[in-house]
Amino acid sequence: MRIAWPEKWRTNSLFARLLVSFLAIILLLAAFNFGSFLYLKGKIHDEIVKYNSLNMRHTMESYETHFKLTIDMLLSLNQNNELTANLNVLRQLPQTAGSEKTVNLHAEIKALMANPLMFYENIVFYFKNGDFVLEKEGTSRVEDMFGKFYRSPAYPPDYWRGQLAEPYFYRIHPAALFSQKYMNLEQGLGRLIPVSVKNALYRDVLFLVFLDGDKMARTLHYSLDNPFFILDEQQKLIYASDPDAAAAKLPAFTEDASETKLGDHYLFQQKGKHTGFRYVTMVPIESISSELLRLNLILISLLAVTIGISVVTSVLFSVRLNYPVQRLLRTVHQYNDPGVSADFRIREFELIGEQIGRMRRDLSDKNSLLRYYAFTDKLKQIHTKHPDLNDTSFIQKPFTLILFQLRFLPRFMEETSLERERATYFIREYIESYVKRSHSDALTFQIDKDQILTLAFCEHGQPVTDDCLAGLKEVFDYDKDWCHFTIAVSGPSLPASEFATAYERALMLAGERQPLEETQIIRQSAVRPPYRLTAMQEQELQTKVRSGSFEPLRQWTLQQLEALRGREATVPELRRFLQQTAGLALKAVEAAGLPLQALPAERALLADIEQCFTYAEAQSLLERLLGQAAEAIAASSEHKDPVIEFVKRYTEEHLSEDVSLDLIADKLNLSRGYVSTYFKEKTGMNFSDYLHHVRIRHAQELLLDLEFKIQDIALRLGYQNVNSFIRMFKRYSGMTPGEYRKKQSGA
Repeated sequence: MRIAWPEKWRTNSLFARLLVSFLAIILLLAAFNFGSFLYLKGKIHDEIVKYNSLNMRHTMESYETHFKLTIDMLLSLNQNNELTANLNVLRQLPQTAGSEKTVNLHAEIKALMANPLMFYENIVFYFKNGDFVLEKEGTSRVEDMFGKFYRSPAYPPDYWRGQLAEPYFYRIHPAALFSQKYMNLEQGLGRLIPVSVKNALYRDVLFLVFLDGDKMARTLHYSLDNPFFILDEQQKLIYASDPDAAAAKLPAFTEDASETKLGDHYLFQQKGKHTGFRYVTMVPIESISSELLRLNLILISLLAVTIGISVVTSVLFSVRLNYPVQRLLRTVHQYNDPGVSADFRIREFELIGEQIGRMRRDLSDKNSLLRYYAFTDKLKQIHTKHPDLNDTSFIQKPFTLILFQLRFLPRFMEETSLERERATYFIREYIESYVKRSHSDALTFQIDKDQILTLAFCEHGQPVTDDCLAGLKEVFDYDKDWCHFTIAVSGPSLPASEFATAYERALMLAGERQPLEETQIIRQSAVRPPYRLTAMQEQELQTKVRSGSFEPLRQWTLQQLEALRGREATVPELRRFLQQTAGLALKAVEAAGLPLQALPAERALLADIEQCFTYAEAQSLLERLLGQAAEAIAASSEHKDPVIEFVKRYTEEHLSEDVSLDLIADKLNLSRGYVSTYFKEKTGMNFSDYLHHVRIRHAQELLLDLEFKIQDIALRLGYQNVNSFIRMFKRYSGMTPGEYRKKQSGA
């Protein structure tokens, strides 16, 4: 009886050939891996031992290098003439511990400790004469230093006093636990390794470096899972990674073999060339054997799992590849002669798939284009006889309309090479991909050069959530220096009949953007009374303009803009305020009998107002306009008033002195009250405000020169108290002198 195999299991089928090819490759790789495993199995043990030996050698070299660098650093201090001179002064005059010499040595210690890779916990200069120390925090007595701040039972203060009498030039002391005790509170400093070096010139000065032993071990030793020891030439313990480890079990090393067996442990040791220290680690033999066994089990398990997964994956991949190929054949039969043989090669299938994909993409592009035109016609309420353009079934479901209004800033064109149209295209693509995460059938179109519309269809009447829009706002806010975004939401889910109405409502909401730089999400219209200047405010503005002084006008501008910000004014309200203010300024100039040619033309001014979208832009425009008006009026009146000219000239020439209104009045042979009233009437500001304004203006110029200190600038401008100078500078410029200098230097 002949067995009837399924079609796909026949030897000449694509599925059978794929599966056999995969299995052959799997068997070949499995055989290679298994043979390699058998060959390398016997060498793994030796490699593990060799690996531990090499790591121990690396640890030794790292420690030796670090100890040598530390000792060389301390020895180099003997060659520093300036430091040696400072040491000589302090060793002879300990009472000058707070002098300039102490400051210089303290700076030297800070510089030596700047490298974090040296693991310096502290650097100490011990002066026997005076029994005091100089360290990173300052100066202190030896009793306080080693009895409170760096206290250890192994190293009391008398220990360090006696080191100067010891016959050595430098020494690395055993590690010990150090702590800091302050007001009955004790805080551990860890295990520190002291290094002492004697001064070559002054035998009563000792250099000390405290190394962080645990941090060095974690960095320089490859592993702290096994006990690690450092022994000196007399087998004395210098450092142990585990304080509780029994270092007494170590044998007396008489040879330099890199590894030896001791009971159930491997000892890996290296001897340093510079210090003579012996670096030892103990690795249990059982751990190496268990590691080898564990490695064998892992490799065998991985090999078995890999073969199993590969076989299953081969079958699944063959099935998944065979299924679309069969569908491709059936699809091709629909466009070609049904009698064409289905026995094609894979390359032919690929060509056929490319052709069908191209056809489908063309159809998809056509449908998308037709949908876009149908969307636009519906939005603009344009009727056409073309049946495809009348098909708006895609907006028959409830929807939420979201309008994205874009405003590219001049900085975008100046600092980027990207065209505005291309940038808008990228923004539209991002909006579409982002909204589709929560509304897969959403449609996004560019309806104008600066407008993008999104239709988010709501199957169950669920509107677009604030979380979705908040995510877009967070992304857009990163680019607020190049483009301002306004997101207007038409409201909850709407029926298709209100499509055009929803668009008009979104446009209206977009027009209620507040003059801020951040991205704004507007869901509903804010009802508020229109903002206009009161008669008193108008009178105040015209009075300040006629005074010819810019500073009062600037303060008035800031107050009005802050009031608009407080009531959450919209951009149209801000522009109406600008138009009203500009009109009042023009009237004040005209009333002063001056030609309006000194100010911008009305048409240009209105154009500039229409380009104001933020409070910063409005402030810049007003300051420029009002400043020109004040300057024109001041220029026409100042040259006719010798009193004002004398006050201003005398103030400019005596800024560093204690300038007062009494002194100026005495120079003019006038009373103080008369000069004060006259100056206020002519300039619109008090004399004290004018004096501070002039001083701050000069201070801003001096702050640009980094060689001037802030204290020197204050004295140069007549401020005897630097705090008064800082307070006045912040009052008139909105920031401290340091912040102003940092901002200007950064710019």
